[in-house]
Amino acid sequence: MLIKYSKKYSKFIIGQLFFASIWVLAQLMIPRLMVDIVDSGIMMKDMDAIIYKGLLMLLATILNIASLLISIYFLTKATAGISRDLREDLFGKIIDWSKETRTGFSNSTLITRTVNDVKQVSVLIDLSLRKIFTLSITVIGALVVSFSLDAKLASIILVIIPIIFVVGLFLTTRALPQYSRIRLAIDKINLLFRENIRGIRVIRAFNKSDYEVREFEKATKEAYEASVKSESTMMLLSPLILLFTNLLILVILFMGAGRAEIGTIKLGVLIGLIEYATISLTNIQQFASIITIIPRSKVSIDRISEVLSKEEILKIKEDSFESEDGGINFKDIDFYYPGSRRATLKNISFNLQKGETKAIIGSTGSGKSTLLKLLLRDYDAYQGRICLNGRDVQTLTREEISGIITYVPQTSFLFSGSVRENIQTGKNNAGDNEIWEVLDMVQMGDFFRESPYGLDTHIAQNAVNLSGGQKQRLSIARGLIRESDFYVFDDCFSALDYTTEKKIRESIKEKLSDKGILVIAQRVATVRDADEIFVLERGEISDRGTHEELVSTSTIYKEIVDSQIKSQEGEIR
Repeated sequence: MLIKYSKKYSKFIIGQLFFASIWVLAQLMIPRLMVDIVDSGIMMKDMDAIIYKGLLMLLATILNIASLLISIYFLTKATAGISRDLREDLFGKIIDWSKETRTGFSNSTLITRTVNDVKQVSVLIDLSLRKIFTLSITVIGALVVSFSLDAKLASIILVIIPIIFVVGLFLTTRALPQYSRIRLAIDKINLLFRENIRGIRVIRAFNKSDYEVREFEKATKEAYEASVKSESTMMLLSPLILLFTNLLILVILFMGAGRAEIGTIKLGVLIGLIEYATISLTNIQQFASIITIIPRSKVSIDRISEVLSKEEILKIKEDSFESEDGGINFKDIDFYYPGSRRATLKNISFNLQKGETKAIIGSTGSGKSTLLKLLLRDYDAYQGRICLNGRDVQTLTREEISGIITYVPQTSFLFSGSVRENIQTGKNNAGDNEIWEVLDMVQMGDFFRESPYGLDTHIAQNAVNLSGGQKQRLSIARGLIRESDFYVFDDCFSALDYTTEKKIRESIKEKLSDKGILVIAQRVATVRDADEIFVLERGEISDRGTHEELVSTSTIYKEIVDSQIKSQEGEIR
């Protein structure tokens, strides 16, 4: 996955590796020049050699700083670009999933994967190019220079390095399962936090605060215990490497001092070997301290790959079938939710043409929402066929379905921003006059005219500065400004009083007189003026007809009418 996303930024990565190599080379030159200053300058009392080598050290330092700055520039371009592409692809993948495909991924885990896990991968790329690469070639370069100075003493360094790698591999392997636990715990924390924030009124109303606090504490304790176990394992690495470093320096000093005394090794070479040994093991110590990013990132990469590799279950089919019946046409539809043996919808058949208004009414759990999920293709029917303007819905893209159908949901969701921006979500190029027109239709025009900011009135996050009825009306207005053949109103009048609802329905009927309208509702007053009403009961259309016909012929519809508020009975009948 990382190779795939890195190809686009290969020039920046190559540039970073090139200048990072120059930075390491310049860094390794400085101790080597110091050896020459000691042996050729100080020991030989040659001031010219000292000045010459000193100027070369200054030049190496300048080269070191310049190459570091350039490599960091290229590194930033690569890591930021890869992170951006990953998040864009994750969001694009998730936003196009149907509800059936999204099953198995909670909202909290998708947020964590898009934000935290991508951040973890970004850190891995940054440390791999900036640290792991430079530390590796620094150790290799230090060993090469050390062997060129004195092979016997340098071989001691070569013995210590594999031991450190074995220790690091052992500790990292033990810590890996804990990092997976941490990620799952973070998912749980995000889920509980989001649920508690959104449902805080319900929690307070039922006095469940103490219970929710305990559940949250369990999730945080799980993350805490996994973090302690992983870090307590990896924290042993740095002190062990420090111990090996000091032992190595002592061995080099012990063996080098004897040789220096008999003149088989120069003082500058001995100083240089100690310097390169320190550089080698110090870099290995840094390497060990950041190597823990690899198991952490491995978990994150797997979680990201799981989302990116998840294929949409509902494929767009190639089918030349065209129905002679236009409009919205349900033909012998049966549907089972995945894993269920009980049919949620059975033998559903109806047709809605442009210029008609039809309605579906039924009790909670009768299958109204499921029917709309099939219409919008969040799921595919088990049996039967759904056609839009003569074409099977399974052959249409989401954009094509959205172009044919405007859907106004029961749950009103508004974006944070201005009223104008929210209404323009339905139609990007909508002018102010069009916006005021639909606001007047939903009885919200005067409300915003009285506001000092008009259409620029700010809507807070989750529209907390609006009532439930106001949110529903703005949601309806956003749907009405769209241009499509059919409009589906999914119980979106439930928070409105009867008078306001009646005015809005009259405005909708006038504006959309040449469009097909499908109304889903539980209130009889909402559906009574429809050309045809379908009574949905336990997933089946038990009765159909006009309001007057159903009152006299349908037992279920009559029961629904009788169950409505008595004060509204006169209006309903």
